[in-house]
Amino acid sequence: MDRGKMAVNVHSTNVSSQNWSRHEMLSWVNTQMKAEFTKIEELCTGAAYCQFMDMLFPNSVAIKRIKFRANQEHEFVHNFKLLQASFQKKAVHKEIPIERLIKGRFQDNFEFLQWFRKFFNANNNGKAYNALAVRDGVTMGFGSSSGNSSKGPSNSARSVYSAHQVRTRTFVSDAHLTYRKEKEVIELADDQFDMHGVLHELERAEQDRDMYVSKLRDVKVICEENRDENPDVVKKILEIINEDAIQPFPFANDKTFNSELFDQANGRQC
Repeated sequence: MDRGKMAVNVHSTNVSSQNWSRHEMLSWVNTQMKAEFTKIEELCTGAAYCQFMDMLFPNSVAIKRIKFRANQEHEFVHNFKLLQASFQKKAVHKEIPIERLIKGRFQDNFEFLQWFRKFFNANNNGKAYNALAVRDGVTMGFGSSSGNSSKGPSNSARSVYSAHQVRTRTFVSDAHLTYRKEKEVIELADDQFDMHGVLHELERAEQDRDMYVSKLRDVKVICEENRDENPDVVKKILEIINEDAIQPFPFANDKTFNSELFDQANGRQC
């Protein structure tokens, strides 16, 4: 292992001119990795980060050991352990919150991805890298953990992901993910159901969520920077930010809401 090239470390800060949206971040990952991730949450597998390290620091990660088609938490942990080992080899001063990332929550994965892109920009030398060829054409995402090539995510793989996510994700993310646009698979019990109105509300709710996530992230950074000045107050604020809250079902009292819009067959619950 060549240890000659060490990493350029970067640190998160609440003052930054680079505030990418989730859509920009997802597009960046898919472009660099030649992947087809549909949600930030899917990066909880850790596979993309492992290959990013191989891209930045060749041979810092054993490609053959990466579980590109991981669909179980223990496989996610395996990948993040590989990432952790590569960080140590390259003297990357960044703690990986593995237990939080593997749960597939948007906020945790988005924060880590924001940091990683800054780290990538600081260490990328612009050398050509064909991510798909390096991993022998294996599809990046959820699916069979055998490591064999696949032309697309299988239904069983998506079901596993859905079952995993139902324990951890908010309604807004699940609603946006599981809604099917194809008219032939949507059966409406009420002819007056306002489909476009629901989609608009879901999109607006998701935008509001991203805005508040960004604000919470900034508050968290400020707290970390001022922990020594008033540790008791900062501790209470961080406890509130980090606690898991069960989100209420936004359409619980809406008689026009049709639960058939959501793919319960795949294990998702509303």
